[in-house]
Formats: sequence, C-alpha cells, structure tokens
Amino acid sequence: MKLKDRVAIITGGGRNIGKAIAYRLHELGCQVVVCARTQKEIDHVAGVIQEQGGRSAAICCDVGKEDQVQRAVDATVKVFGRVDFLVNNAGNYIEKPLGETSVEDFDDAVSGNLRGAFLFSKAVVPELRKNQSGGRIVNVSSLLAQIPARDVSIYCAVKAGLIGFSKALARELHSDGINVNAVCPGMVTTGEQAIELEETRWKLGEQLLPRDVADVVAYLLTDESSQITGAAIQIPGSTGIRVGALARG
Repeated sequence: MKLKDRVAIITGGGRNIGKAIAYRLHELGCQVVVCARTQKEIDHVAGVIQEQGGRSAAICCDVGKEDQVQRAVDATVKVFGRVDFLVNNAGNYIEKPLGETSVEDFDDAVSGNLRGAFLFSKAVVPELRKNQSGGRIVNVSSLLAQIPARDVSIYCAVKAGLIGFSKALARELHSDGINVNAVCPGMVTTGEQAIELEETRWKLGEQLLPRDVADVVAYLLTDESSQITGAAIQIPGSTGIRVGALARG
C-alpha cells in the first residue's frame, strides 16, 4: 500500500469530503487522525476505520483555537509517534450578498477556512521537519477561489487566500522536503445523494463526489507526487466546467 504506516491529520474529517479523504487514506495503509468539532461524527469515522483493521483516532477540536490545535497535534504524536501529512479540509460556506454580510460572518469565514489552516500548519510543520522524508500539506480550497460567483464574495476571498498561503508556504518549506499544495473542487455532491451515487456509479461524468476529491488529495500525499508543490489543482467536474452552474464550492 502506497501510504503504509504513514500518519495523517485531517481537519473537518467527520463528514463529506473530509470523511472521504479519511477512508481513502486508510485504504492506502495510512494511520488517520480525524479532527472536527462534532465528536459523534469523527468517532464514527474513526470507528469504521478501526473495524476494518486500521489505526485511527478522533480528536474533537475547533480549528480556530490555537490551544486546541496544539493539543490535537501533541496527542497525535503521543499516540502515533509522528505526523507525515496534514490535510486542512475544515471550512464553512457563507452565501450572502455583501450588504447582508456581517463582520461576524466575515470573522467566521476567516477562522474556519484560513485561520485553521494557518494554526494547524504552524503546529504540524515542526513535526514534519523531524521526518527524513519530509512531509505533505494539502489545503482544500475551492474552484470559487479562481472562478468567483455572485453572493459568495467572502467565501471566494478566504478560499483564494488559502491558495496564496499554500503557494507561499510551498516556497518556504521546499528546502525541508515538505510539499504544500491546494486542491480546488467545484460543486461537490454530498450527503445521502453522494452515498447513493457512490453505490450506483450513476452518471458520474456529471457528478463530482467527495471520493473524487479524496483521490486527488491521496495522490498528492504519495511519493509519485514528489515533484508537485505550490500547485492549486482544479477539480471542476462537469458542473464546474459549466461556469454558470457554479453556486458553491
């Protein structure tokens, strides 16, 4: 297995894209730590992985709180001995016209989408530097960061900021053997509809599923992707190609 015995931290790992990433990395042999604010959701994800013979832990954490982030990283190192990968997937979607967007909305968007990636990266990088093979950071942005839509100006802004953060950090950490990339999915089908489509594989050419995003993230963690850093990889799906159909990331 390509990622056997490596250790990954996934934020926002309790549902949708984050859950799909956790399961995909487990399939590739990775030991997975899922972090999110809802303990029940991450307990379920970790439990499924453990039932399938994998190693996993669920750590309840608000990605916008520095002390909680540091405790999550420290707990990961204590249990698993190391950290190889960080996937900053946590985020919150805000769809409001500018005139209806409050300062609190703005602060929530920054905290959930950008501050969390900053805090987790800052806490994890010292651990990645301890590895002979370096490490990987993947930040989950959005196609809306590059192809904006109406009524999502704040969301577009913070997701674009995440791309800028990824590109700059890639340069900063290159000499340490740490690759940093962003992925930019289009409109992803989630929830029960995604489960049904996964089971039937119906019209997949028209539906972007969490598993599709997880496959790209997983590739960026493998040795085969060693020459890719500082990239913002679009995962549009056919709905993303039809720009007019974009409503959310």
